[in-house]
Amino acid sequence: MIGRGAIAESSNLLERPPRSQRGEPVWEVAYCYPRQGDWSEADFLEFETSNFPAELVDGCLEFLPMPTPSHQRLLRYLARRLEDVVAAESLGEVLCAPCPVRLWAGRLREPDVFYVRHDRQVEGDKPPNGADLVIEILSPGATNRERDLVAKRNDYAQASVAEYWIVDPDEQTVIVLSLDGQAYRIHGEFRPGTVATSPLLPKFQINVTELFESAQ
Repeated sequence: MIGRGAIAESSNLLERPPRSQRGEPVWEVAYCYPRQGDWSEADFLEFETSNFPAELVDGCLEFLPMPTPSHQRLLRYLARRLEDVVAAESLGEVLCAPCPVRLWAGRLREPDVFYVRHDRQVEGDKPPNGADLVIEILSPGATNRERDLVAKRNDYAQASVAEYWIVDPDEQTVIVLSLDGQAYRIHGEFRPGTVATSPLLPKFQINVTELFESAQ
């Protein structure tokens, strides 16, 4: 959580509200943090998000849905396959959520799985500066789908992430996007019975049937 010193020094905190009453939100806790729009990277990185997955967008916290067991099974399958390729050739590092990626100043996203080259790695526990391949597993709900299909697609392209995989459990599809200039083009839309391939890492191939079966 944000340290006492950081809280005391913040000029963005609201005035203290009256004491919370039974049945009301715990206002005293909420008022220990910056207002939406006033969050800095330092505030965000000090905020304990392990129980509340979140991302930093234009000074605001965007809270993400808690992953389900099937979501985590898909994540584990993908991370293992990607790690096999990256480790075999010592290409860099594969990381998984919850772990933020710094796309640019004030924009930190949290891909489900991502690969970073060695030169992107930073000392200590600071977020890596960008990524080379990211994978998002869509969660149910219009807001969640819009975030991954539209907002994050734009963000990752703007941050020059070379490849973006979108795994859609509802539609049973894997969409692989490859950066072409400043926007993504569709490398392929893969369904059960096919093998999803990566232009960036040719040895990274996913049997789509096995992938979705792994969620069961």
